[in-house]
Amino acid sequence: MKSLIINLIYFLMSPFLIRKGKKSGVYLTFDDGPHPVNTLKIANALSDAGVRASFFWVGDQIEKHPEIVKEVIQLGHDIGYHSFSHKSLRKMSRQEVAADFAYIRRFEKQFGYRIKYYRPPYGELTLTGLFMAVRYGLKVVMWSLDSRDSYDAEEEVMNNVSPNMVMKGDILLFHDDYDLNAKIMPKLIKEYRQAEVSLCSLESQ
Repeated sequence: MKSLIINLIYFLMSPFLIRKGKKSGVYLTFDDGPHPVNTLKIANALSDAGVRASFFWVGDQIEKHPEIVKEVIQLGHDIGYHSFSHKSLRKMSRQEVAADFAYIRRFEKQFGYRIKYYRPPYGELTLTGLFMAVRYGLKVVMWSLDSRDSYDAEEEVMNNVSPNMVMKGDILLFHDDYDLNAKIMPKLIKEYRQAEVSLCSLESQ
C-alpha cells in the first residue's frame, strides 16, 4: 500500500518532478561538486567516450571553482542546482529557501547558462522547495538507483550500478567529489557499452 501511495504521489507530481527518464537509456547524474580534481576527471572521461551527464552542483563550491564550471559547460554536460550550502530544505525557513533559490539567477548571469533542473539535498523535498522550483521554471530531479558511493567500496559500487542492475530510464546517483567515481567511470562506461546500455543526460531525453 505504501509503495502504491508513493507511486501515486509521483504520478500526480510528474509535471514538476522527474524520477525516471523518458528514454530507454540510463541517465548519469553527479551531486555535490564541483570538486577541484575529480569533477574534471569524470567530465573528461565521459566526454572522451561521447557521453553526456548531468551535474547537480552546490553554490558555495561553484563560487570556489568557477573555472571548472566553465570547462564542464564547454564539454556539453548539463548543470543542475543542488542548493547553495547543501542544507536540507526541512531545516530551512521559507525566507532561507527563497534566498537559496535566488542564487540561481546569479549563476545564470555569471556563466550565461540557464539552469533547468533542481535536486534537493538528501532528496528531501518540501512544499516550499517545490513551489520555488516551479516559480523558477525548474524540474525537480530525484533518482531511481543509488550507486551508494557514499557508503560502499569500489567493487560494491560497480555491482550496484552494473548493467544487469539497471532498468530502462533509470536515473543513477553518483557524486563527483569522490575519488572512487573518477577511478571507476571509464570502467563503468566500458561495461555499459559492452552490454549495449545507452547513456544519456537529462537534456538529451
